Parts: sequence; C-alpha cells; structure tokens
Amino acid sequence: MKGKKKKLTKETILLISIVLIIILWDQSLKIIVQNAGEITIIPEVLTFNLTKNTDSAYGIGSNSTITYVATNLVILGIIFKFIRTQNEFVDKKLKILLSFILAGGISNVIERVARGYVTQFIDFQKVIPLPIFNMADIFILIGWVSVALIFAMFTVKEWKRKR
Repeated sequence: MKGKKKKLTKETILLISIVLIIILWDQSLKIIVQNAGEITIIPEVLTFNLTKNTDSAYGIGSNSTITYVATNLVILGIIFKFIRTQNEFVDKKLKILLSFILAGGISNVIERVARGYVTQFIDFQKVIPLPIFNMADIFILIGWVSVALIFAMFTVKEWKRKR
C-alpha cells in the first residue's frame, strides 16, 4: 500500500518561501562582502566589514566545525519537528517566526560546512559595542526573542485566567 501524498498548503508554501528568501538574501550579501571587502554604508555608523567567525554565536565557544554543525542541526531538527507535529496548534505568526530561526540557522550551517566559518559583516562597533553579525543572525535573534515574548505573554494570560 502506498501512503497518501500530502498536498502542499498555501501556508507551507509561504513558510518554505520565507526560508528560501532569507537564505538566498543572507548568502548573497555574504558573497558580495567576500568579494568587495569593507563597504561603508553610513559613515562612522554602519560598515560592512568582513570577519570570519570560526566560533559559535557571538564568538562564544569552541571553533569545532563538527560540534557547531551537529548542535545546530539538532536545534533546527527540533524546530522543524515542532512545526510539523504541532501544526494544527500553532498559529501562522509563530510558524513564520520559527521559519526565521530555521532560515538563519540553515544559512549559517551552509556556510560553516562550505567554508569552515561564518561570514560576519554588519559592523556598528564605532557607535555600539556589538559583535559583528550577519543577516542570518538578525533573523535568528528576531525569531527567538519574538517566540520568547509570545510564550511569556501566553503564560501571563493563562496565569491571569486561572486566578
């Protein structure tokens, strides 16, 4: 007996499109910076400044490619499994935010596997002492912070409802 083929829904196509667009955008910018070197976007504020990150997030941790890739694949797998198994219980907004995390994570893993490092290039260090980061990092951060806020708001709402 052959299993039923699942038809792709409009929502699934949207989520896949979001992931692919973010990956392509991030990878394209990384290639541009790899080829161009330093690019001043806003003088004394924002520079695209090529940095090769062999560490984990924000320069923390080991520079082991295998450890980084394995850890990220486990996290991405958990997120993907959550979206698939909890599909009917999770709203579209949360799925989009989780897609941001997936896209950023996949893009950084692609580069880590292909190059042995992640290209970081967005540099605000002349005005804000932040680590240099990339577009994938932005989407990962937006996704995780937003998901945490959604869960916190849900928890507070449930707590108030039960009182």
